[in-house]
Amino acid sequence: MAYKLNPTESFSEGIKRIVCEQVDKALENLKASRNKDEAVHDARVCVKKVRAVLRMIEDSLGNKAFDEEDIAYRDVARRLSKVRDSTAMLEILDKLTSHFSDQLAPDAFDKIKARLQRSKSDQRRGAKTAMSQAAKSLRKARKRIEGWTNLEAKESLSQGLKRTYKSGLKSLKVVNDKGSVDAFHEWRKHVKHLLYQTRILRPIWGRIMKALIRELDALGEFLSEHHDLALLRDSVAKLLNKDNEVEIEALIALIDQRRGELELQARQLGARIFAETPHAFASRNEAYWKTIRSEGKDASIHS
Repeated sequence: MAYKLNPTESFSEGIKRIVCEQVDKALENLKASRNKDEAVHDARVCVKKVRAVLRMIEDSLGNKAFDEEDIAYRDVARRLSKVRDSTAMLEILDKLTSHFSDQLAPDAFDKIKARLQRSKSDQRRGAKTAMSQAAKSLRKARKRIEGWTNLEAKESLSQGLKRTYKSGLKSLKVVNDKGSVDAFHEWRKHVKHLLYQTRILRPIWGRIMKALIRELDALGEFLSEHHDLALLRDSVAKLLNKDNEVEIEALIALIDQRRGELELQARQLGARIFAETPHAFASRNEAYWKTIRSEGKDASIHS
């Protein structure tokens, strides 16, 4: 089934089903027969979705169980990210050069790309082990899901969803005050959590939720690109020497220019998304859920 609640099932049943499906999908992605770059990327997305769910059900799940689960999935994500970093750097460099293609020669930054490609090859040697360890942890985590307590919609929506939205709003204010790389990175995490939580809830009012999902998805893309550019900047700065000084400084200048563009777009979009109070946002979605549950209709009529 899809990554969304079904109004014909209870909230608790739906959440457990969604988490099981994401764990199963991650395990499927980690099978050795797949392209490792794609497999690791797709598995990490599944883990991020699970962690977003955990944040929504934290109050209902209980502090002890939440901490155990969040740490387990966090460690899986970190293990997989170690074999993905160089690939991500190559991807964001290609995206950057494409964005500024009218200003660059076709072979711009080829030496830097070659250096990153060597790093990617080095990281790939540990990919099989990392994927195997991640899969082992995920299989253990899956066995614990059925043992979770009954998950309450009211607690999850009035508290968990509200907390995620509030964290996003607070992070936006920090971004506007400080504008640091760390501030944007922190905001990105909360935006992604809210995006995935909203996707789960989209059947409660399809047209309204789909519009919000599109906006959150766009904001998440701006912030992810900004984050990856910051990592690329740090990586290439370490390569600086007398032989490549001109090339490195030119690349850093483009990175900074693009990050500035993304920051403006993210702030403008974020101001619209986080225009409500956290209480109003959570209360509205809780009311939607109660209404569609009482109607007892299939979610498809709201899509």
